[in-house]
Amino acid sequence: MVRTPLDIIEDAVAVLCARVRLVEAPGPSSHTAVVADGLDSPEVAEALGRYLLGVIAGAVQMDATLSAALLPEGPDGRAELAAQVVKAVGATNSFPTLKEIMFRDRVRNAWIAEGLGHAMLIVRSRQATDCLRGPVAALTTPHAEPSQSGLDAVAIYTLDDEPFIAIEETKSTRKRAVQELRKAAGLFAEVDAAQYGPHLRSHLVALRKALPAAVADRVTGAVLRDAACYLPVIVHGEAFEHLEDRTWLASLRPPPDRRRLLVLRVTDFHAFFDRVADAMRAESHRVTL
Repeated sequence: MVRTPLDIIEDAVAVLCARVRLVEAPGPSSHTAVVADGLDSPEVAEALGRYLLGVIAGAVQMDATLSAALLPEGPDGRAELAAQVVKAVGATNSFPTLKEIMFRDRVRNAWIAEGLGHAMLIVRSRQATDCLRGPVAALTTPHAEPSQSGLDAVAIYTLDDEPFIAIEETKSTRKRAVQELRKAAGLFAEVDAAQYGPHLRSHLVALRKALPAAVADRVTGAVLRDAACYLPVIVHGEAFEHLEDRTWLASLRPPPDRRRLLVLRVTDFHAFFDRVADAMRAESHRVTL
């Protein structure tokens, strides 16, 4: 069956909505732990691959909707899409040299993990999950290439009609989850110290244009100061003590219910990323533009 990139990404988001559950786990006082269930399903990895293909194709909009307006077209568009997929995840899942292993871990896996964190915010725009207390109303577009720098995701969500800003930092690691969580906490400490002020205000300027007028009018500088939510996202293989209190999370400015640790465990770590990459490569050759 012939499918457009928009068809593919719509189907992918529907699978992620149906299969992945994010649920608060009680215990810590330094943060709120939100644990994912369902990520080990091959169907989820394939759906994430299709979602990321849509990301590269330009289908994800700042109002958290999907659009075909900017999708590439024709044979040249197909070739461009396939080339961008290879650039992001490689031509195969074979990484025999140290340089290739570093690409796998620091480029491919890191970018796919960022895409998974972003997808969880897209899901939260469509249905209630414990990712955030309120629905996502606007969201920065994900990095289309692994080389792009900057904050992984910034979203506006609402709670009792009041806007909040969610700032997401994603880390991927097979067995060093605590160390990577501490690195993410370090970035949020820099946000607390106003080192990301210009970047965040720039994101808010863009996001306000994607919001309903009644919400946009309430998105002011005070949101950064008083209504920030920090979302460290750890995509990991080996289990870690996600319910243990961490002083470096407790010291962050937002209250504990707005320091939300997303615990995204995939037990067969490298196989998960391989399946995502396989789905991206396969769909890039099948899709009609």
